[in-house]
Amino acid sequence: MVKPLPLNSPLIDTYDYIIVGGRAAGLTVAHRLSEDPNTTVLVLEAGPSDDGEDIVEIPGFIGHDIGGRYDWNLSTVPQGFLDNQSRTIPQGRALGGGTLLNGMLWSRGGQADYDDWVQLGNAGWSWADLLPYFKRSETYTPVSSTAAAEEYSIHGNTSVHGYSGPVNVSYPHYFWTTSANFFAGLNELNVPTAYDPNHGAVAGASFLPFDLDPVTQTRCTAKRAYYDSVMARSNLWVSTGQTVTQLLFANGTANRNASKPSHTDGNGQGSSPQSGQIFGTGSTLNITSADDSRLQRLARAVRGVVTRLLPRLTAEDVLTAALHSTSRKDIVGVEYAANASSTRRTVLARREVIIAAGALHTPQLLMLSGIGPDTLLSSLGIGVHVNLPGVGSNLQDHYPNELSTDQDFVDQAWTDYWTTGTGPLTSGAIDGVAFPSLADTSNAYTSIAGLARSQSPSFFLAADTDPSVVAGFAQQLPLLANALEDSSRAAFEIINANDGDLTVANMRPFSRGSVRLSSTDPFAPPLIDPRYGSNPIDVLVFQAAIAFNQRLITTNAMSVLDPDEVLPPANASSDEILQHIRTRSQTEYHVSGTAAMLPRKLGGVVDANLLVYGTKNLRIVDASVFPMVPAGHLQAIVYGVAEKVGAEDFVAMLADIKRRPTSSKLPIQVEEQRPVVPLGVSPHQQ
Repeated sequence: MVKPLPLNSPLIDTYDYIIVGGRAAGLTVAHRLSEDPNTTVLVLEAGPSDDGEDIVEIPGFIGHDIGGRYDWNLSTVPQGFLDNQSRTIPQGRALGGGTLLNGMLWSRGGQADYDDWVQLGNAGWSWADLLPYFKRSETYTPVSSTAAAEEYSIHGNTSVHGYSGPVNVSYPHYFWTTSANFFAGLNELNVPTAYDPNHGAVAGASFLPFDLDPVTQTRCTAKRAYYDSVMARSNLWVSTGQTVTQLLFANGTANRNASKPSHTDGNGQGSSPQSGQIFGTGSTLNITSADDSRLQRLARAVRGVVTRLLPRLTAEDVLTAALHSTSRKDIVGVEYAANASSTRRTVLARREVIIAAGALHTPQLLMLSGIGPDTLLSSLGIGVHVNLPGVGSNLQDHYPNELSTDQDFVDQAWTDYWTTGTGPLTSGAIDGVAFPSLADTSNAYTSIAGLARSQSPSFFLAADTDPSVVAGFAQQLPLLANALEDSSRAAFEIINANDGDLTVANMRPFSRGSVRLSSTDPFAPPLIDPRYGSNPIDVLVFQAAIAFNQRLITTNAMSVLDPDEVLPPANASSDEILQHIRTRSQTEYHVSGTAAMLPRKLGGVVDANLLVYGTKNLRIVDASVFPMVPAGHLQAIVYGVAEKVGAEDFVAMLADIKRRPTSSKLPIQVEEQRPVVPLGVSPHQQ
């Protein structure tokens, strides 16, 4: 009898696939790969599993857990192009990742956003290519009230939605009446209504659906959607509270630059790993002898491990596999630990390691493992396995700017939610949104687009940007400029929050930032520098968006709400508006692009199959692969990308190229432990 595997079951030594990160993408891929009962899958997630707290499940509590237990609590470096202050960057640190923290909005962006990906060299990633996977991820439930559908212009296009996917996508039972005023005001200013914002033409005003259970009116996280229903699969392991500290290469030297851990496991239990122990549950990779006898010790140790009797390669086969190509590296497993002081453990992958750690931690792990800009890695004493200058570059974010208003709302009772599942708590922090084009909202759109086209690609990038990354941005510039002139494409977003605030966010960021290592300690946060406002086109778009918003709140439909604009004041000067942009701009939590799917000569990190350049079996599946961030909220997009990777034809392609040869026996070599090296300090100075 096959027994189900509860969360955090003891691990075996070898899996077909190891997935780094149990967020939206990681759980999606794990769900699909484990549909084959003969395929073993391991997910390693740094954060905990949530306990179904109200702060997670009740839509009305959106934002209340930012900075709490399920947040990485990251911050940027001071933003010199704004006000020289750092910004917090909330990112989910839990099983399900950001789907526990986000605004629950379900939007895919526009058709042309993905067609731009194809123009950048990514065949197979157009809107038409991705639409089946967008649909596969969702069970779409139309709004239940005909009256609400008419009042709030919600008319779903049935042909672009899925009806049997893991994620519940629906609408709240409660609608803030001010959303109708918001839409009417936009229509007064000739911004059209997008009756279904997920059908590929996004420009306009719309009521976005949520990742919401239509019956219980609770948040549908990635854990609930993709893990809870299949957690009994005997071939799927999910281990929480485990940080992957580095990737392990065949016939190469693993980097041991992290601080030397004390021999204490994640539960505080003492252990004394012995030289020669390898790759088992409760063991560490700690080979100290440099003579040929380690080959025999290695083989004996692995032969003593009993793994499941699967008709696949054994742990010894994996360990002793020879590389038949010196041009591409073979990843044989990962090292992981519960915390900085706990024992480092290792686990092997027969076929593939898939990184799904998000746009901030994916490049960090690559660089810690020796994949990234060679100059940076060498300065930290990290051996370079693959020189990929694009790792950590091309960072993008939809950064918003808060425009405070004050509208009077009726205080709703808690009892509505608990007794009938209705009332304001069933609705998220945001109801109505608009994705206006610049052509529909500003007379300056042609001049702004012209200025964008006239830019030197390198001029507004960081001074140390690699030429390949500059070349990649040179390819992006005309696509971004074209979008600013296209009346069918969103340039910015207006968010109508239920607390009365209106916020504008830049949907076409020209600014590009980076993620870099702060040290060689895998438990230290990375250096995050979005470089918000570094490209002046972003500031011009913000100025146009704020001017449009000032017109919006004076429309007939919005005036009846008696809005009271606080910041910036209606009579603000250009300098005051500019200062407002500098002090109030922040993240929209949509960081992406740091392991871009681009040709290698354009600063790319992965190819169109999401395979990391220079490797045979390392893939990335998260928002870091987006070459240009689409004009939408990212969770639906991430699910769609991950569903494409989990599709049968894609998995079949993986299986065809994954099996390692077993002709010769080469161990993983490990160099001596090195101390942590802070950024900017030579390891020889320690």
